[in-house]
Amino acid sequence: MCLSLFVPQSGRSLRAALFQSRLRVAARSYSTPGATSATSSPTAGQALQQTWEAAHAKNPAFAIERELPAPKSRKREFGIFIAVAAVTWGVGTVIAFNYQRMTSTPVTAALFTARHNEEVCKVFGKQLNFASTFPWISGDISHLKGFVDVEFDVVGDNDVVGHLVLKSRRTGKQNGEWHTVEFYVATPDGRKIDCS
Repeated sequence: MCLSLFVPQSGRSLRAALFQSRLRVAARSYSTPGATSATSSPTAGQALQQTWEAAHAKNPAFAIERELPAPKSRKREFGIFIAVAAVTWGVGTVIAFNYQRMTSTPVTAALFTARHNEEVCKVFGKQLNFASTFPWISGDISHLKGFVDVEFDVVGDNDVVGHLVLKSRRTGKQNGEWHTVEFYVATPDGRKIDCS
């Protein structure tokens, strides 16, 4: 079977079609029954090699022979991802625990009691509240172990910043009574206003 080798230089699709047809012809001649002699297999292989060389010579861009690039190591990117995830998880956990302390019953009750203390109102003003929108509540609260130990900054209408401290312990088990150890608001000059 003969195929025409005349292919326009500008028709890459025609050259591709010619190449595919030559491959099919070579494959059929290689697998044709009765062509199992010692000379048939090399002839089919040589025809296939000549077809490939002809296509590559006419259009070098048709087949590019080059080594594949080595795969890039992603250990550095993975390490950065782990570090960022750990920091994000840690910061989120700290913020969550701080918000839990801020909205707890002991903190809100202490702020309410100090807000209605006459001496505190004289120094700080009537509307005593947290010193910032997102206050930091130091200490810890454990109803299971029976202790409250918190402190945070407060501010009133007089724009005077104070420091509220609350320490309380529970006697007995979970149904025991709570006893206030310390409960005061410290003024900027160091004076402690007792709120217990």
